[in-house]
Amino acid sequence: MHFFSFRLVALFIFCFFAAGFRPDLKPLLSCTIQTGAGHLLTDNLGNAYMIQAETIAKFLPNCSFFRAYSNKTFGAITSADATNPLRIVLFYRDFNRVVFLDDMMSQNGDPVELETFGFPTATLVCSSRDNGLWIFERQNNELIRLNRNMQIEQRTGNLAQIIDTTLQPNFLIEKDTKLFLNNPVSGVLVFDLFGTYSKTIPVKGIRALQVIDDNVVYYNNHRLLMWDMLTNEESLLQTGDTIALDMRIEKEKLFMMRKDEVRTYTY
Repeated sequence: MHFFSFRLVALFIFCFFAAGFRPDLKPLLSCTIQTGAGHLLTDNLGNAYMIQAETIAKFLPNCSFFRAYSNKTFGAITSADATNPLRIVLFYRDFNRVVFLDDMMSQNGDPVELETFGFPTATLVCSSRDNGLWIFERQNNELIRLNRNMQIEQRTGNLAQIIDTTLQPNFLIEKDTKLFLNNPVSGVLVFDLFGTYSKTIPVKGIRALQVIDDNVVYYNNHRLLMWDMLTNEESLLQTGDTIALDMRIEKEKLFMMRKDEVRTYTY
């Protein structure tokens, strides 16, 4: 369920972009999070998360600090997925561990040791429906879906052979009825929820992405861009400043991460 339609978000971002030319349509700086550069994550409730080494800190929509989670046992957090803000998925690639957090940033259950379940070379992990997980297993170039009991429900087989491309993926996310695997050298690979390959979006060299309705949103070369999966067209949503490291849109807000702060804007 979406908290706002993409058309409203697109209108908001368009107005933000137009603000440089229309003085009567200036975006409002809502609040600022003072934090060092790391990895910016947001959820559909408007919360922001900053990941730095082994720590993930949660900030509420008003930019106030809520709570942080840190576990030095497994080293640095490789990635986090807050698609479900009630079940945040943390992946520690160096130790091949997955940790689940609740919305209070408390650990929920024991860490999952992927090697124990037969996946010694997992490089990507993301949340899946019904408290499942998707993993990318490097050894076989394969996407595998695990249910809540860590049992295999779907697997793609060797994608390098199926799609006939070099695979060096760096980002994985499930949204609505699709699974997205970002492969910077070829684009964003799109699958259905059974792991069946659908198409490749020819957007190369990006680090991460968001999916809003039928649109893929991503930040690249100081620009927030959108790929319409229905028309197969790319369009510009917002030009960031030269020191912006990342930008995201969530819950009618624009998040702009700089070296020492995250700014949030509303229209």
